[in-house]
Amino acid sequence: MVEWRSAIDKVLAHYESLSETERKVADFIVQHTADVTRLSVREIAQGSGTSSATVSRFVRHIGFESFSDLRLAIASEQTGTAAETGENVSEVSMDNIEASVSYVLENRIQELAGTAARLKEAQICQVVNLIMESDTILFAAVGNSIPVCSNFSFKLGQIGIRAHCPATTEEMILSSLSLRRSDLLFVVSASGYSRRLETIVDNAEDSGTPIVFLTSNPGSELAQRSNVQLTSVTRDQILTGGQFSTHMAEDFLVETIFIFLLTTWKSARGLARLEQKSLGRDKESTPTLC
Repeated sequence: MVEWRSAIDKVLAHYESLSETERKVADFIVQHTADVTRLSVREIAQGSGTSSATVSRFVRHIGFESFSDLRLAIASEQTGTAAETGENVSEVSMDNIEASVSYVLENRIQELAGTAARLKEAQICQVVNLIMESDTILFAAVGNSIPVCSNFSFKLGQIGIRAHCPATTEEMILSSLSLRRSDLLFVVSASGYSRRLETIVDNAEDSGTPIVFLTSNPGSELAQRSNVQLTSVTRDQILTGGQFSTHMAEDFLVETIFIFLLTTWKSARGLARLEQKSLGRDKESTPTLC
């Protein structure tokens, strides 16, 4: 598997660790990807309201030796999405709905493909084994990452795995105080930064509890402190400016891990049938509309 599927994915993966001025360069590049291949460092600096020195620092920060290398990498990839009319767009607009829908679809496909490319065989084995061997799994997240944890926790409960996803981060902190070496802490944080999550990770380390960290920023300090890192590739910065996270890539990762658990753990499907037997009666009494 390749380390990064595209240069733009690499830019977005480093976004949280960039300085404020470097983010202006990143924003300009992801919003004008189709134009970058014919622009110079000076023109990028002018367009982003920064300096040539900032552009050069940004390029090195994300792992390229020069702007020419970044420009060449972008030029070699498919940028922009064409509708059936052959028209390329670089933003969603009600003025061109068909091309805009194709643009969203292509970015989501690239997002999932990039996430899959980052998922290594060893990571899957480690996470599956940690989940199967743990007594209890505590999930931790902040804000709109919590639903990702809640969904995974519910699925694990369906196959008989003890998993707990408190409704608030404050409750997660309290639960982390009673973690044991035989448990597992599963953290989801796109940014990789949170003082509250830092407290939870501290408590897990104090108790010797293994940590799985799912993030879009694998270079963050918290992610580096985990036993296993799962990296999601997100293009929310392109589509929504990064203010509204969809967590499609994170959901893809937990769904993939869950499917591997179903096929690996021999008792999983039997326990799932017991869950259906216990809760299935509720659906049997649901009236059918004719």
